[in-house]
Amino acid sequence: MVWPLVELVYLIGFIIYGILGLGFVAYPPVWGGGTTTAALCILHVVGTLWSIQFVRACDYTTTAGAVSYWFCTTNAERAGCCGGAARSCRGWAAGCGLPRVLDAAWTVVSRHMGSLAFGSFIMTVVQIVRLVLYAIHTATKKTGAEDGSYLIKLLFRCAMCAVWCLEKSIEFITTYAYVHVAVDGTNFCTACKDTFCLIIKYPAQTAVNSLVKRLLCGVLLGLSTPFIAAAACFLYLDSRDDFTVHHSPLYSAVFVFLISWLVAAGIANVFEAILDTVFLCAFQDMDQNSPPLYLSDSMRKALGVDSADKEAGKSANYYVKTSERHQRAGNHGKVPAQADAEPPADAAPAGSAV
Repeated sequence: MVWPLVELVYLIGFIIYGILGLGFVAYPPVWGGGTTTAALCILHVVGTLWSIQFVRACDYTTTAGAVSYWFCTTNAERAGCCGGAARSCRGWAAGCGLPRVLDAAWTVVSRHMGSLAFGSFIMTVVQIVRLVLYAIHTATKKTGAEDGSYLIKLLFRCAMCAVWCLEKSIEFITTYAYVHVAVDGTNFCTACKDTFCLIIKYPAQTAVNSLVKRLLCGVLLGLSTPFIAAAACFLYLDSRDDFTVHHSPLYSAVFVFLISWLVAAGIANVFEAILDTVFLCAFQDMDQNSPPLYLSDSMRKALGVDSADKEAGKSANYYVKTSERHQRAGNHGKVPAQADAEPPADAAPAGSAV
């Protein structure tokens, strides 16, 4: 509960700094107006947006680092399987809760600041492009340049829609890239490449994870909590006659809605990082280890690992690598008789959806 408030405090501080700083820089008597004022305003806006994105990246990566350590240690139920993770995560990480998060934060600050700064700068560039397009669109509407020209309106709408899609795509890639940075310790470019490989290899699972994340964190937690809190505040104050005589409960309800929305957004961001990290760690464990080394029994059951193998039966052996089949058979290079057999009639083609 403490860590989301840290991000919230930093974000509110940078937003207040950005608004007050922009008012100070844009004030004509200070800089005299003209080109210098415009350039300073642009630099100030870029710096503020970059700072906000950087704080979000640090928070996301820190949470991912703490969750990945939990996945390889506390979550794993096999004795002696987590020596490597324990050696690579020393210090306060041996504890639970906030000490582990602080240890992950120190790892991010001491090793991954460059990757996070680069990723947040890419997001800032896309946001600046959106702001520039919106400013041009607003200016053309005020001057009447779009009047009577449906082609210009269509071009602006298409351009703004394309940039919005680009921003969401880059946000999706960078989110998983931050998790790769925390889990694997790679740089940002390598993390983006690994993210592309993950999406290409597991497109359906990645889409389901994103859908569940949006429904649970975005709708159930991020939207329902502020509305419920505001409605409860309004109904409670409206039922008190001593309050409604001199005050309106609407303003209090709006204030409660804003505060609860900020707190719920911070908590939802933590849950999103947890879901993405567990998803990535689970599939990396299943790819690199056969059987999975760090998946606990409860998580194996939740992901359906054992049930999937049981439902596939012997048909799954026809789509395993030949070297792995040889190793399982223990024939030391001899091809098993089953390897040359034809797949059963009820087996689905390789790569097709079951």
